[in-house]
Amino acid sequence: DRVWRARRARVWAARRWHTLVTAVNEATGEVTYFVTNAVGEPLGRLLAVAFRRATVEHAFRIAKTEAGRTHFEGRKYVGLVRHLILTLVVLGFVAVHTERLRGEKPGGDPGAGVPGVERGVPGAVPPATPDGPTSARSSGITSGGTSRRRGPTRNGRIGA
Repeated sequence: DRVWRARRARVWAARRWHTLVTAVNEATGEVTYFVTNAVGEPLGRLLAVAFRRATVEHAFRIAKTEAGRTHFEGRKYVGLVRHLILTLVVLGFVAVHTERLRGEKPGGDPGAGVPGVERGVPGAVPPATPDGPTSARSSGITSGGTSRRRGPTRNGRIGA
């Protein structure tokens, strides 16, 4: 992962004391600033909370696009709260099942995802032969070419 060098300083802003945290990425030289009103907290905890922000923003972005968080069009506060609770439940469900389904493909399917000739489907209908259907009796087709139940056969009689 990334290694950050951080320093803190107490600053007076908005009629109270705050902590200004400056973090520098050792690998890229990126400088990041954080301001917090948690003056008495250790620097490690402040950094852990500050760098968690990207994860929280990502979760909100996913909730808005995938779980329908922005689709509420009601007028009551109670309805809004219910909608938010339902979208959080959906997001939790999706997160659990995504984690469960993520991973390596199981063995036994070496051709999955490889372009080329498709394998046959087990139990599928066999291809037609040049003589006609392979099973005329099971399909309801007579030698006259029409259905036994619907129309006349070659000799003009209605099928049984």
